[in-house]
Amino acid sequence: MPAKVNQERLATVVGRALIDKDFAEQLHKDAEGAAKGIGVHLSASELGAVKSIDVTKLGTVGEGIRSKLGAAAIFDQQQQQARMD
Repeated sequence: MPAKVNQERLATVVGRALIDKDFAEQLHKDAEGAAKGIGVHLSASELGAVKSIDVTKLGTVGEGIRSKLGAAAIFDQQQQQARMD
């Protein structure tokens, strides 16, 4: 039986990587540590899925999204960080 996947946790991690280039780089280097750093604990199967993301494609998509959102994306990241602190 396949492991259950929590879409909300995955969406949080991947969504953050799309708008935060530094986080995307951390996610590539240490997926578990990056996710835990934003308060998300991924299962082994979720970590495997995140580790298999094509970083080049993620960067391209993320750049397009960040260019459309502009300062709004940066402001939202600052709000998220403030809530975590």
